[in-house]
Order: sequence, then C-alpha cells, then structure tokens
Amino acid sequence: MDDSDKGDASDASNSPGAAAQTSSQMPIGGMVRDPREVKTNPSLTRFLRERLSTAFVGALVKIGVLRPRTATGELGPRSWKGLFAFLGTIFAIIFVWTSVHVVQPGNVAVPVTFGHAGAPLDSGLHITLPFTTAYSLSTRTQNYTMSSNSADGPKGAVDSAVSVLGQDGGSATVNATVLYRLDPSRATTVYRNLGRNYSAAVVRPAARGCVRGTFARYPVVNAATGAGNTVESDVGHCIKDKLVSQGVMLADFQLKQVTLEPKLQAAVSQKVAAQQLFQQQLFDVATAQKQADIKRIQALATADAEQLVSCGGKAATVAKNGQNTQVIVPNPQGQCSGPGLSQAYLQFTYIQALQAIAANPGTSTLVLPFDKNVTPLLNINGAGTTTTTP
Repeated sequence: MDDSDKGDASDASNSPGAAAQTSSQMPIGGMVRDPREVKTNPSLTRFLRERLSTAFVGALVKIGVLRPRTATGELGPRSWKGLFAFLGTIFAIIFVWTSVHVVQPGNVAVPVTFGHAGAPLDSGLHITLPFTTAYSLSTRTQNYTMSSNSADGPKGAVDSAVSVLGQDGGSATVNATVLYRLDPSRATTVYRNLGRNYSAAVVRPAARGCVRGTFARYPVVNAATGAGNTVESDVGHCIKDKLVSQGVMLADFQLKQVTLEPKLQAAVSQKVAAQQLFQQQLFDVATAQKQADIKRIQALATADAEQLVSCGGKAATVAKNGQNTQVIVPNPQGQCSGPGLSQAYLQFTYIQALQAIAANPGTSTLVLPFDKNVTPLLNINGAGTTTTTP
C-alpha cells in the first residue's frame, strides 16, 4: 500500500461517517473509563476542616487580627475598628471575671490583688478590684484524729497514735481527737502566715506536742486511770493556747484511749487484783466486828434480862437515835426489890412452853421429866400423838 492509500484511509477514519460507524460499535448501556484514572469520593472531614478554617480566618480578618487579601492576592487595610472592639470585649470579660466573687456558705475568702491580701470576705456575692484572686478557706469544724485504728476518723485523715512517756518512765500509746475551726476574722492572717494547709502547719504539731508534754508530768499509770480527766483538761488548755495565737479556735479535745505497754499493763492488773483482795479482807474484818458487836449486845441483853428477873427493875427514859424511849432498867445486884421469880410462875412458864411444843404439827412424841411437884400430864390433840413419862 502506498502513501496515497494511507492518506485516504486516514481521511476516511477522520470523516464524520467513520466516527458514526465507530460509535455504533461501542457497548450499549456501559461506560468506558481509563483504567489509569484514580477514583476519589467527597471527604466530610476535609469539607468541615476547610469550612472551619475559612470561617476562623474570616473572623480574624473581621476583628482586625489579620489583614484581608484582595482579588489579586495583595494584603488589604486592617480593620482597626474591629480590633479595638475585640480587645475591649476581652478586657471587659477579664474585668468582670476578676472583680466578681461568690463565697460559698461555711467558707471565707481571702482576696489577693497583685500580691496584697485584703480583708476576708464572708459568704455571698462580692465585687473587688480587677485582677483579684479569692482564696477560699473553710470555717466549718474540722477533725484531726490520732489513732492506731484507721476507722476512728474520716477516711484517709487519721494520723498515727502518739507514743508518750510518763513521769515514772513508763510508756503508753494515746488515741485522741482534736476538733478545731478557723477564726473567720483572722483568715487573712492565717493565709499570710500559715497558708491554706494550716492543719499540717500548726494543728498537728501543737496537738502531738501537748499530748507528750502533759503525759510527761504524770505517772503514766495515773494518767491512764485516775487522773484521766485532769490530763484531758490539761492537754485541751495547752492546745487551745497554741492555736488561738495562730488564728485557729479549739472546739474540743477528746482523749479516747491510753494503751499501756504489755509489761506495765500486767503489773497494773496484778496491783488491781491485790487491791481488790485487800478490800475484800477489810470487808470480812468489818463483818466479823459487826457480828461480834451483835453477840455482845445479845449477851448484854441476856444479862439484863437475868438481872431483871432476879432483882427486878424500874422504868426509865433513854434517848435512842434522837428519840426518847421507855425501857426497864434492872436494879443492881445489891438493891434487889423482890425475891425474883416464884416457883409457881416458873412452873406456869414451863407448862406454856410444853404446850407450844406439843401444838407443833411435827411433834409426835414428847418425853417430859417430872417430880412430885410438877405433873407432866398433858392432853395433846392430834392423831397418833402420845405422851410418855419416864
């Protein structure tokens, strides 16, 4: 084939008819794509980022922080009015934010302006100078517990028990609680001298030091037993004197438990047992003395009765327990007023005694001595009862 044929063929392929013939040969209902083309989908993240970036830049341009760009890409004039309005708004927000303070109930605030601490602020709304920071301090009663048991106080706020030495050299472990609160009128002084953590700065060392110092003035056993109330009072006064000077008020000091060392505790137990035995012995002696006094009184009464029977007596008034009582006082042995009891009276008394014995339901047999003057013949009523005479 020569060049002319090629030209004709090329012209034929470029002609409209040839194009129509070629298009008629494409697949029906499909689309032909270049396999080298990269398929991309719209990105929401990119869209939001572009929109936000555009809005942020537009806002900075509007308030005058950035200068706008013209259509040619050159920087335009800055919006000084917007810049001044923006700075004024920021300053107003800072002014209000640092000037208005709200103090919650049960607290007091110390205002600090450029390093100067002012008068304390009570609970409520307060307006101060700009750029003032208010530091809040609690005025509620707080608890400082020293104990070997972590459950004796608030969780995580229980300190270790205090080890003490008594005047006699004995050792013990003390569990106690200090209740304290801030003096609202001296909150600025406390913040300036002690800071907000004044509990660790003054309450803890004062409490532990006073406990040790007070127990050192007493024998440890006395401090743990009989003098416990006095020790508690002395420790409370010591802590109060140290806290008040620092602007902290003592609400109460509670001495909960004093645990002696094991050897000392054993010695105290032995001493208590010995004291209890001694008290029991004293009680036994007092009981024996009282019984002896009773026997002595009974013997005197018997002697008086015998003297009264043998020699008679006379009426007299005797004061007993603040009251006057009529009694019969026996006559002395050398001043007998009569011969005493007659034989007939003694026989009558004897018979009455026998009748009382016979009337007892438990009496079944009665053996009676007799002589020619006393006839022991009694009529005892009762089934199976008999009278026997020797």
